[in-house]
Amino acid sequence: MEGEAAVLARQLARRFGSLPEWARARLRQADAAQLETWADAVLEAASLTDVLGSPPNPH
Repeated sequence: MEGEAAVLARQLARRFGSLPEWARARLRQADAAQLETWADAVLEAASLTDVLGSPPNPH
């Protein structure tokens, strides 16, 4: 799964720019099914949050 997360992180960064820490953390914590869903979503998403969801609330 670590390899899948690394490839997805690279795809996301190429499409949307440098990844914030919350996005990197979400990728590290994801299971195989979630990574696969995000890998499909990156092809048509308009933004990083369209793929990974909203960043965590800072409160």
